[in-house]
Parts: sequence; structure tokens; C-alpha cells
Amino acid sequence: MKRKTHREVVRGWHPFTEEECQRYTAQGYWHNITTCDLLDRNAGLFPNKLAFADENTEVTWNELPQRANRMAIHLKKLGLEYGDFIVLDLMNTVEAFYLLFALNRIGAIPVMCLPRHRRAEICHEAQIHEVKGVVMPVGEKFDYAGMVDEFRSEIPHAKIFLTVGGEAPEGWVPVEELLNQKVEKEYPSDYLEQFKPVPDDIYVEHLSGGTTGIPKGIPRTHNDQICQWDYQGRAIGYTDESIPMVTMPVLHNAAMVELYGPAIYRGGTTVVCKTPRPENMFKLIEKYRVTHVLFIPIQMTYWIEAKEDIKKYDLSSLKCIMGAAEKVRPELVQWFLDEQRVQFVNIFGMAEGPLISTRWDDSKEVQMHTVGKPIIIDPDARFRLVGDEGRDVKKGEIGEMVSKGPLTFKGYFRAEEENKKSFDEQGFMHSGDLMSLREDGRLVVEGRKKDMIKRAGENVYPAVVEDKVAQLDEVAFCAVVGMPDKILGEKLCVFVQPHKGQTVTFDDVVDYLKEVGVAVYELPERFELVDGWPLTAVNKTDKRLLRAYITAKAVQEGAISKDLGDEHLKRDKLSVDDIIQGRVKVDFTGTPS
Repeated sequence: MKRKTHREVVRGWHPFTEEECQRYTAQGYWHNITTCDLLDRNAGLFPNKLAFADENTEVTWNELPQRANRMAIHLKKLGLEYGDFIVLDLMNTVEAFYLLFALNRIGAIPVMCLPRHRRAEICHEAQIHEVKGVVMPVGEKFDYAGMVDEFRSEIPHAKIFLTVGGEAPEGWVPVEELLNQKVEKEYPSDYLEQFKPVPDDIYVEHLSGGTTGIPKGIPRTHNDQICQWDYQGRAIGYTDESIPMVTMPVLHNAAMVELYGPAIYRGGTTVVCKTPRPENMFKLIEKYRVTHVLFIPIQMTYWIEAKEDIKKYDLSSLKCIMGAAEKVRPELVQWFLDEQRVQFVNIFGMAEGPLISTRWDDSKEVQMHTVGKPIIIDPDARFRLVGDEGRDVKKGEIGEMVSKGPLTFKGYFRAEEENKKSFDEQGFMHSGDLMSLREDGRLVVEGRKKDMIKRAGENVYPAVVEDKVAQLDEVAFCAVVGMPDKILGEKLCVFVQPHKGQTVTFDDVVDYLKEVGVAVYELPERFELVDGWPLTAVNKTDKRLLRAYITAKAVQEGAISKDLGDEHLKRDKLSVDDIIQGRVKVDFTGTPS
């Protein structure tokens, strides 16, 4: 009797149609394999080659399946079944890969939570996925296990509670203890084969950035995820000798798609860095001869500030720096190209699947000023820029990027109202990201649709102003948001973080913007000096909280009414009282440590 697949046993997801699966496989985009197929292949081809290393542990391709299989059997004994969900929230250590491959072996599905997630996000994901288990880190400054214990009674389906990183509290079982028990000796060598998923099953459940509230589940199959690893690896210049280093959370979609996914696909080595301070990165790059690193823009500024320390280390192995998560300023790209003598790849990606990238051998001008082209250029992998009425915009005009095809998922998990908003009648997913298309066919990121500011009838795109402000030598990082105004509708507020030891004033910013010729309606009318940033769970600047902060401040100052403030914050699902009464905290300390 044929076993049911995730298509039949998992409720509330939107799989690719069988016709789409057959077509994308026939066209060669999908390889009809699972991630454990890649694991077994690598163990056979590169048994003694290093697969993963963290700051304390190394594991070869031959050792990895042994540990993953052992963990898989333990998970089965604990009651985890094919098609079950389990929350993972892990630090950057090799245990993350033991668990990912173990879950793959038995067709269970990890919900990829991140270290910045807290009770609201993790409890929600555990409930909506009806998870059978939770895996949390221990030994950290924040008590993740204690947090989960507070809402255990609210997740009745969860029976498995595991920890990684040290001694487990009462009621939890350490993964390290399970890994020391050679349970596989009690079972036939082919025991796990009966649970093997099919390539169109769900591999992982990524989470959206959560910029409009609680993150939404994003089911990704083995086929469409491995497709990204293949094609993005080509754009970045990966080979089987490439050695990427992960400095962002290891369960983040970008870490998987840009770093260890392409390495797994090619049999490369991945280094994971738990403490992403520049000097620690330098040490690991030198030790393991790292070739590829991915940064968010603010991490790039920390490297530049540490340029004297760089001279103490041999970083000659570096071949490519990648920028993602937020628009990368041209001068940051130029610094890596000129000072570090490496290639640079600018990337626009989403956990939902769309992936646009410059290529490793593109020109300096292309790397500095564009995000390149979609990683698959084919009529079946469709990317369009559309205006408010859904019509394609002309080259050079700004439109919302929409997509569908072998890279783009089909719908959020158990979120039908969100799916109605995000997908149109033709099946295109609307990203909410604004871009323009150059004459050479390359795309330029212009900002987020929800971040666009409407000042006295004029559309202002924050990224345009931010790019100019960031050109000031004293500015390390900046962000522009709209704040409510009873006459203009909205006006611009610029938040600025200076470089260490530097100062910058409102007059400095406005004078410079006038000097470079920005439009009058693009000039900021409010200035906030900050030492750090409120960040989303995926380490992006949380403009939703910046808007809420400055709106509440304007209300407290008497500049606007509370009603006007609340109306402005409706789109962000916040209120003025959320900020004033402390129900939502805006923490200006969120920079990489």
C-alpha cells in the first residue's frame, strides 16, 4: 500500500500542483531529491572532508549521517511521527544540523524560530502548527526553556522538550545526552528508510520577518529549497571547495539559502560563528580558510571600523562577500571591493522564495547600484514590477515586485486571510517590495511599499533619502520613516547613528541633502540621534517600531492628537498607548554584538 505524503497528511498548506511538480522537474529546475539524499551522497563522495564546524566542534561528512540517524531514532522513540511539526530555536552550533537532518530522515518538519523570538512568536507558532515538540537553547543570557515552561499548558500537543547547549532544567532532555546513547544498535540498518519523505514534502517551515505582527509560516519543500541552493550557488560562485561562514542565526532562511544550503548541495564545508564580533570572525576565517561570508549592512560598518584589526589576520582566502536583508549602500560595496580585494554579490531574497542576485563576476557598477537579476531567467520563473492597479510599470519606474514559479511558495500556513491579501487571481505573490528595472535588465531596490511616505500628495521613498544621508562620513547607519502631520499628512523623520567618536547634527543632514539636490518634499523635518536600533527577529531595522516610537513621542509633545497618532499606526497594528504604557518596548540597542 502506497504511503500518504505530506500533501495528504498535513492540513493547512498549499502544495505545488502535481502538474507543476512534474513540469519543474522535467525542466531541470527541481532535481527530485531530498536533503538527506544530498547528505548520503556527500558521505559517500567526501567521507573524511569537514562538513560543519562551530567554535568548539568539527564533524565530517561521514560522521554527520551517523549522528543525524541516531538523533532521528531517538525522536521516533520519543513519539515524533512523519508529518509532525517541531519548533527549533537554536544558536549557531553543529547540533542544529544534526537535528535538521534527523527530522528530514523521518519526514518531520522543523518550524524555524530565531533567537530574537520570544513568547508571543514561539507560543503562536507552536499553537498554529500543533507542534509535538520544542527544542530550545540553554546556557544563554535569556532563559528560553523557562519561557516555554510558562506556556506549556497552552500547547497541549507538545510532549517532547529538548535542549541544546548544556545542563537541561527539570522536565527537559538534553540533545547531547541522546547523542551519547548509541540507540541505532537496537534497530536494523535500514530502519529509517520507511519514514523517508518524498521530494515534494515540506522540508522546513520558515517564518516571515514579522514586520506587520506575528510571523507567518512559510512551507518550503525539498525540491524548491534545493533548487535555490543550486541556482544561488551558481550566482555566488560556489564549488565543492567553497567554505562559507554563517554569522547570522543558523536557522534564518538567508543563512540556509546563501551559505550552508549551496555548500550542502556541492559537498562543501560550512563554518558557523556563534559570537559574530569582527575579531571572532577574523579568527575563524583565518583558521578554516573561509571563502564566502554574508552580512547585513550594519555588520559591514563594524568591519570597516575594525579595519586596523583586520591587518592582524590572514584573510586572503576570502573570495566573496554577500550583502542581504536590507539595501546595501554603494560605499559599503566599494570598500569591500577596493580594500579587501574580494568579489561582492548583492542579494534580494525572501523566505517566501523570490531570489534576485548580482553574479560573482558582475562589474563594480552593477554590484554597487543593483541587486542584479532573478537567479532563474525563464518564462516559467516569472518576476514582474506592477503599479497599484496591477499593470506592469515601464523601465525606470517604481513598482511592486510580484512573482510565481518554481522558486516561489504557494501560500502561508493556515493563514487564509493573509493569502488573500498576498496572492492575486493569477497566482502571483505580491512581495510588498518596491523596485525599478534598469535598461540593462537589472533591478534596483527602492524600499518597502508599506514604508512609502505620502507627504502633501507626493510619494517619498525612504531608501532614496537614506542613501543620501548615509553618504555623510560621520553616519554609520540611518533610517527614514513617516510620522503623522495634521497639515501634510506625513512628514519625514530621520534616525541617525553616528560612527563611534563622531557627531552629526540635524543641520548637517539637511544642509548636505540640499547640497546634493534632493527634492524639497524629501527633506526630513524631524531628527533623532540613536546609539542602536530596534530590530526585527531577522535582524532588520524595525521601521514599524520606529514609526510607533516617533508617533507616540509627537503625541506626548502635543504636536499631534492621539487620534491622529492611532490612525497612523493602524497599518502597523499598533497604538499610541502600546508605546506610552510600555506594552510594546522600543529598544534602541539592537546592533550585532
